[in-house]
Amino acid sequence: MEAANWASLSDQELLERRISSLGLRLEGTTLEPLIRQLYDELSAKGLVFHPPGHIGDEWFVPVGVPAIFIPFFLVHDRLRALERAMMLEVEGGTPELFMKLMRHEAGHAYM
Repeated sequence: MEAANWASLSDQELLERRISSLGLRLEGTTLEPLIRQLYDELSAKGLVFHPPGHIGDEWFVPVGVPAIFIPFFLVHDRLRALERAMMLEVEGGTPELFMKLMRHEAGHAYM
């Protein structure tokens, strides 16, 4: 199945897919301008290092790796809807909450 076709799967069929098979990318999503906003904020404070963003299964910064992992379900409307149905909320699902969590995780990336 092509990555573009998974959005039409039923919830159960989608839950049976590996995240890696979905072909998810941050580039070209509604998250990309928010990530740029974080970088602009860091630059405005004189911080030249901009932790790269990657897709993960939850919010985290791995120990010893200065990178921010963003939950995969934030990358696509279909995945956000599934997350809301399964968990009753979408952690970081609004621009305001996304930025709050990105700023928090950026702090970990600098440590």
